[in-house]
Amino acid sequence: MSEGVRLYAGTQHGLITWRSTNNGWREVARHFADGIIDSIHGCKQSPEQVFVGVTHDGLYRTTDGGKSWAKVFEGDIRSVTVDPTDDKVIYTGIEPVGLFRSEDGGASWQEIAALKQLPQSVRKNWWYPQAPHHGHVRNIHIHPDDPKTIYLCLEHGGIVRSFDRGNSWEDVSKGIDYLDIHVISNFPKRADRYYVASARGFFTSDKPEVGWVRAENGMTRDYFHDFLFLNPRREGEQATMLIAAADGSPGFWRRENRGARAAIFTSTDGAESWTRITDGLADDLDSMIWALVHHPADHKSVFAGFGNVARGHASGAGGAGDLMISRDRGDSWERLDIDLPADRVLWAAAD
Repeated sequence: MSEGVRLYAGTQHGLITWRSTNNGWREVARHFADGIIDSIHGCKQSPEQVFVGVTHDGLYRTTDGGKSWAKVFEGDIRSVTVDPTDDKVIYTGIEPVGLFRSEDGGASWQEIAALKQLPQSVRKNWWYPQAPHHGHVRNIHIHPDDPKTIYLCLEHGGIVRSFDRGNSWEDVSKGIDYLDIHVISNFPKRADRYYVASARGFFTSDKPEVGWVRAENGMTRDYFHDFLFLNPRREGEQATMLIAAADGSPGFWRRENRGARAAIFTSTDGAESWTRITDGLADDLDSMIWALVHHPADHKSVFAGFGNVARGHASGAGGAGDLMISRDRGDSWERLDIDLPADRVLWAAAD
């Protein structure tokens, strides 16, 4: 790649940073060797500033491209998002379910207390199947065209949203019967159409307050995690979607003593139909594809992070990981010459 890229891989055993070179990739640093990295997000205007969440520990910030890190928030961090319209506004989600915001780049924080004022009929679903059985905020989505609109994915617990930067909230989980929610996003340039990846289905809605419907036509998998949008192939067409999927959930993998049977699917019609991508990807991938991220400069390129680990449970040892890249909008994939532990999250920044 001609454009400089800095890759941050959050793994089951710490954070590893690489820089792209003419000959491939050069490792820059390793940090948090004993930590499980479960969330990562960076700033658009200041790509050298990135936030990393270490579970059971805290949120850390680098301002020098990953050379050094400083803790800016104490807690069991499970998600972090930088406001797409303002690099100084940072949101972080924790376990048990809680949400905090910084308006000064992480120097100070305030809890968004209204989230916990949702009725007990909603909060009773905030749990996790393994001890200590607390749910957490898995994903924070700030609408890129309206930063007052916030959607949260709760693992477990469903979907809640706010139209006033968190001053008030409503549950919008109707239609999803198993509330293990992973990722939510709006269709580009749309304020109504949303998509949700969960542990037992992929859903869409143009009125989340009314309910969600499945959007799985062509899928041969039923567990879904990261997904993203790419610019349309041609003018007048819809955005391309890519999604990481697997056969059953981590609980099934363990009980059946098998891998994830992971796969990547693509759609060019707004998730009305899906096609499995096979070029460069094995038929049955043992490691789950936990992360899909855009290349910071090449809009046709996407990175994928693989990890032989059950990401939702933040404890224990993990297996091996892999990083791959597609340079043609997900149509084909190749492995990066990088060795790492099981990847959980991934971030690509301009270098």
